Order: sequence, then C-alpha cells, then structure tokens
Amino acid sequence: MLESGLFLIANGISIGITLFIAASGLAILFGILKMLNFAHGSFIMVGAYLASTLLSAVPGYGVVAFLAVAAVAGILVGLMGLVVNRVIFRRLQGLDEAVALIATFALMLVVDGGAELIWGAHYISVDVPQGLDSAIFLGPLAIPSFSVLLLAVGVVLFLLIDLFLTRSWGGKMLQAVSDDRWIMDILGHNPRKLELLAVFLAFFLAGFSGAVLAPNQVLAPDLGRHMIIQAFAVVVVGGLGSVRGALLAAMLLGIAESFGSTIMPSLSLYLGMIVILILRPQGLVARRIAPRPGSWSLSWLWEGIGGAGSRRATAAAHVVKPTSPGTAAAGPASARPGASSVAGTACLIVLALGLLSVPFWAGGGLVFVIGLGLISVVFSMSWNLMFGFGGLASFGHAAFFAIGAYLSAYALKYAPGGAFGFVLAGAFALGGLVAAPVGILALRRATGVQLAILTLALAEVLRVLISYAPNLGRDEGLSAIPRPSIGFGSWSVSLASDAYYYLFLCAACGVMILVLRNVCRSSFGRTLRAIRQDAERAMFLGINVDRFRLQAFVLAAAVAAYAGALSAPLSQIVTPQAAGITRSTEPMLHTLLGGAGSFWGPALGTAIFTAIDYGTRTLAGLSEFIMGVTLLLVVLAAPSGAEGLFRKVLCRIRSGDARRTAAVQNPAAERL
Repeated sequence: MLESGLFLIANGISIGITLFIAASGLAILFGILKMLNFAHGSFIMVGAYLASTLLSAVPGYGVVAFLAVAAVAGILVGLMGLVVNRVIFRRLQGLDEAVALIATFALMLVVDGGAELIWGAHYISVDVPQGLDSAIFLGPLAIPSFSVLLLAVGVVLFLLIDLFLTRSWGGKMLQAVSDDRWIMDILGHNPRKLELLAVFLAFFLAGFSGAVLAPNQVLAPDLGRHMIIQAFAVVVVGGLGSVRGALLAAMLLGIAESFGSTIMPSLSLYLGMIVILILRPQGLVARRIAPRPGSWSLSWLWEGIGGAGSRRATAAAHVVKPTSPGTAAAGPASARPGASSVAGTACLIVLALGLLSVPFWAGGGLVFVIGLGLISVVFSMSWNLMFGFGGLASFGHAAFFAIGAYLSAYALKYAPGGAFGFVLAGAFALGGLVAAPVGILALRRATGVQLAILTLALAEVLRVLISYAPNLGRDEGLSAIPRPSIGFGSWSVSLASDAYYYLFLCAACGVMILVLRNVCRSSFGRTLRAIRQDAERAMFLGINVDRFRLQAFVLAAAVAAYAGALSAPLSQIVTPQAAGITRSTEPMLHTLLGGAGSFWGPALGTAIFTAIDYGTRTLAGLSEFIMGVTLLLVVLAAPSGAEGLFRKVLCRIRSGDARRTAAVQNPAAERL
C-alpha cells in the first residue's frame, strides 16, 4: 500500500512538472499583457516539431545536445512571437477580451494548418536522449530517467523565472508595466519595449517547453489543442499571472490526476479544477487586486422578485435601445427604422424561401451541410444570449448540446415510435434543469476567465463520464440513430429521407429563432443589455444582476440542448466529443465573428464559417489555414464583427447617396 502510494505521488509530481513547463509561458504573457493566448498550445506544438526536425540531423544525441536543440527551438518560436506581436497583439490592445480571444483562436488555426502543411498529418515520435532510456531506482520506486531530467528542467525553469520577475530590474519593470502602463510611460520608460521582452520570453518558453516535452508526446497537428486546455487550467487555478501559483496548481492537479487515473483517467484533473475554482475562484496565489468571489448565500435568488424590483428592471430596460453598433441615428428615408424594418423583413422572407428550396436543387451533401449550419445558428444564438446580451463567457456550452444530443439519440434508438416533439421538449427542459444548479453555484462564485474555465472543466467532466458509460456507447458513442416521424397515427410523416428531415429542421430552427428574437426584444432582453453595458450601474438601479444572468444562462443551456436534440437524427451518430472543447468553441467563434450582442450576428458568422469550411473541405491543412487567415482579417478589420462592418459600409453608402442627392437639389451648396 505504501509502495503504491509513493509511486502515485512520484507520478503526480512528474505530471505536475510537465503541466508547469507547458503553462509557464502563458502565465507570463497574461501577467504582463493581460491576454489569454489561445494559440499558446500551437506554439508549443511548433517547438516540438522544430525539435524533431533539428534532432533528426543529430544522430545519437545526448542530454546536452537535446537541451541545446530545445533552446534553439525556443529562440525560433520567440522570434515568431515578436512577429505575432507586431502584426496582431498590438492591434488588440484596448479592445475587448472577446476580440483578443477570437483573434488568438484564429491564430491557432493558422499555426495548426501551417504545421500540417509543413510536417504533414502523420504522427511523429521523438526519442529520448541517449542514456535516459532507463530508470532510476529509489528503494521500491522505479523512476524513468527522462522524468528526472524534466523535473530538473522544471525546477531550474521556475527558479530562473521567479528570480527574474521578483529580483531583477527588468522583471520588476515588467510587473510595473503590468500594474500601470500609463504611469510607467509618464515616468519616461518605454512600455512597448518592455512588452517585447515579455512576448519574446513567453513564446520562447512555449517553444522550449514543446521541444523538451517532445519525447513524452506523439506529435500531430492537433497536439496544441490538448496542451492549451491543461495550460489554461494551470494558469487560472494558480492565479492569473502568478508563476508561483502556476507551479502550485500544476503540482496539485498532477497529483490529483495521478491518484484519479487508477479509477477514471483525466476525470480527477478536471474535478480538481472545479473544486479549487469553486472554493477559491481568484486562484491559489491571487494578486492583491483580484476580485473577491460572491458569498455562499442563496438569498439573491428571490431578492427583488415582484414589486419595486420588477419595476426598476423594466425602467432600466427602456433605457437601452435594441440597436446594433453602427446604426445611424438619422438619415434618408431608406435608412429610417420603418424602411429598414420592411427591407429586413423582405430579406428574411427571401432567405427563408431560399433555404426551403435547397432540397429541390442541391445534392445530399450540401443539404446535410446546410442542415448542420441551421443547427449551428440556433446553438450560436443561445451562446450569444448568454454572452452578447448577459456578459457571461462560457467555454463549456457544449455540455448542454451533448445532453440534448444524447437524450434524443437514446430515445430514438431504444424507444422508437415516441413523439419527437416530446423529445425536443424534454431536451429543452433537461438542459435548463441541469443548468440551474450549475449556474447557481458557478455564477455566484466565479466571473470572467475563471467562470469560462470552470464551465470548461464541467463540460470535460461530462465528456469523460460519457466516454465510460456503457449504455451510451463509451468512446464510440451511439450510432445508427433512426430518424423520427412526426404526427399521429395515419397522419404521421416519416422524416427518414434527407429532404424531409431538412425541411423539418428549417421549421424547428425557425421556431426557436423566432422565440429567441422575441426574448431579445423583450424587457428581459433589454435588461440583459443594460447589465452587459454596465453591471454596476444596473445593480445600483436595483436590478438583481446575478438572477438575470442566471435566467439567461438557464435559457441559453435549454436552447443548446434543443439544438443538440435536432443534431442527433441529422448526423445519426453522437460521440462524447459533442461535449468537447472543439464543440464549445463553435458558437463562440460564430458569435464573435458575426458580432456579439447583435441578434443576427451569430447567423452571419455561421454562414461565413460554413462557407469557408465547405469550400476548403478537400484541402488538408489548407482548410484551417484559410479559415484562420479569414477570421484574423475580419477581426482586425472589424473588431465589432462582420455585421458591424457590413453596417458601417452600408451607412457610408447611404450617407454618400444622401450627399449626392442634396448636391443635385442644391447646386449652389456644392459649389460652396
């Protein structure tokens, strides 16, 4: 018993030091630039690929050559970081965190696609240095020699970073810039040069860690996406920007993963994240200015219900006008609200007729893609209700999508013949019921990035549990899902054909879009806008901000489960990846690309993404590269989203037409 316990502790320390090495650069970048770089894992992957290429030219390399190659890979990635800072990071300063998030996600797509184009999609392995392919025995413990090297590298790395940040003049200057960039500029220092040092150091650590950890990994183009989840976990749990906290969090999560791996691998890592973030959401080593979490009291759930509280919320709702950024306050007749409303309605009717006509002229593949796009629109609109209107960022929204998908798949596969309408209603209700306790606990204890990582951990727990559930097909999921019938008795219509189910999807998604549109235009939706714009002022006006956000969270989860229930019969297979991080990022990207806070923004973002994905589906690696570049261009050119860019262009055209009309009517004014 003692021997196995010692082995688990030693294994946990080994896992923990690996997590710290991977997350060290991300901790520095956020500590200085206040930016969570979604592409950090991709640059770790690039460092690993560079090391594999360089080591292939050094036969029989030893420890010294291995570490030298790792340093060279780190320097190369650090230089890439300077280019990224010049082209992307500088343009993101002063913009909303959501814009930076989607820009770095687009950068991740570019790097992943580029890596696949350069090194291919096949797996690559890296050998350990000579002399480290054995084990070191400490009594009953057998510790791999390479793990001892990683432990030494991790300890030295931590000491060097900590000494640099806390004892050196340059490190103290970096921390001063992080605390108050403006005052450092006033004192005559150049914050931009200091930020260049931080960026180079962060990217160097990403490349160096990828190279050092390469023998422990199987190199593939998706390696960075697995690394970034763990890096995010370490940085957020440890305390944003704290290197000491990152080391402590890595050790605790590594030991938790080691002990939990005997029961259910990967589950204990996420459970540890959840426990720590709930008990101490500001992180294990929080900065003095970190916000304090809310209390454990539940009295906020019923404070202000009815009476004056409802009247204050309604009054605040009328203050916020449901306009989108870039809408002109005045203009020619064609730009007035009435004319634009008629034009918008006409466009929606034409779009609806075009979607309904797809099965009559398109092939089965295109019908399937557009059907997936319709479901993605509903799914993305549900996330937009939560984020764009309520100001809540969730990285685990796919958990509710998976709940609805598995409920629908299980009902259709093992209880055929039931009314599919009841299945959709059940998925909607189940998504809301699961979200209620999650929201009560999470929304009160965590905010911002901590809330995003907490919901990500919850979604990953659900994914792991599903992958071990025999009734749900484990990792293979549920396949051969039959499509339902609608109606009763002799009036029922089978939706087995692609065309019939697609038409049903158009109706089901259209109904939910109309429901969401009415919600967003109601006093509830306007109150959410007021909270999104200024939560403190809304709270001062007497609005129960937490309860309104909880209602938005529950409704968004219910709609996501509804979308999941529609997706299962379309694809006819559901796997645990329906709750994974890739699915969770889908509505985020669509919403932020189209325009967060705009009702039709997610639909526009989904259309852009679907078109790019379908047009580049046969291009291995190039598909992600093109998608990432397109996304980057849109984000950098129009931080408010594609709809905001479209509105600005439309307003300029209208204003130009108005000026030309005025000039024609009054030639003397033109001459003046």
